[in-house]
Amino acid sequence: MAKRLGAHVTGVDNGRKLDFMRSLGADDVLDHRREDFTRRGRYDLVLDLVAHRSVFAYRRALARGGRYRCAGGTARALLRVVTVGSVAARVTGRRMGVLVVRQGPASFTRLADLCVAGEVTIPVDRTYALDGVAEALAHVGEGRALGKVVVEIR
Repeated sequence: MAKRLGAHVTGVDNGRKLDFMRSLGADDVLDHRREDFTRRGRYDLVLDLVAHRSVFAYRRALARGGRYRCAGGTARALLRVVTVGSVAARVTGRRMGVLVVRQGPASFTRLADLCVAGEVTIPVDRTYALDGVAEALAHVGEGRALGKVVVEIR
């Protein structure tokens, strides 16, 4: 979505996923095991799905006026972002918080329309039957999924 809006996108994940991120349109890709993106440059927006680093590292990665939003991580990490991170960022002209998405179909109408029109595709890595939930969770937990993992309920 960010590329669609003209943003320069840097993707960060493990080395096995670098080509996949490029195929999705990332301008730069980084292997988080080899390079710390928070020491590499300054970003206007960081969307974090795992929140493994300290709030001070994330603050360091933000340009003045930049925003950090986490959409996943442990309860402890999320609490640090909304407490310590929020205050530490605000003092330096940055903003940190948790990504909150409103519930209900109205929040996803625009994205759904883009998907139906073929302008946005959501890559699916694997599909599992309901009795394969444990295997699906293991696949995601090992960091091997390239796209969404779907569990079909029939």
